[in-house]
Amino acid sequence: MLKIIVSGIVTLLMLTGCQPTGPAVPLGVVESPIQHTNRIVILNRNVRNTLFLVNAVHQRLPGGQLFVRANFQNRFHQDDVWADVKFEFQDQHNMVIDETEWLPTLFPAGEVTMVQGSSISGSANKHVLLLKNLRTATGGRIRGPGAAIYVVK
Repeated sequence: MLKIIVSGIVTLLMLTGCQPTGPAVPLGVVESPIQHTNRIVILNRNVRNTLFLVNAVHQRLPGGQLFVRANFQNRFHQDDVWADVKFEFQDQHNMVIDETEWLPTLFPAGEVTMVQGSSISGSANKHVLLLKNLRTATGGRIRGPGAAIYVVK
């Protein structure tokens, strides 16, 4: 009887000692990055409704490159807004094959501003327009609803 109890305790200790801990614990289903499902992504958390997408078009140039233009309206009527803008061009497997540099862009108060970019190669299937570091003309943080990411699909 004592032998059965001791073997049960040893088995229990072995089972609890073998439980995965740390990085080996499954975290659940990994969702695909937002850049795979959305064409325009604003990466700041507190800038919901700062820039309004008026329209966006993309076309193929004669050399096969993908050319993208997007118009945004600054929804603040008294404050200019700066943002860093970058285009990523992806192949059919959502792999980035071309990208532009981050370009600081001014969005004047209440006005519509066009941003544009093109791929280098003709093998780009789609694009993602990324915006980050939205700030006022004086460099201050934009006040807006916290913990909200503004995404245009």
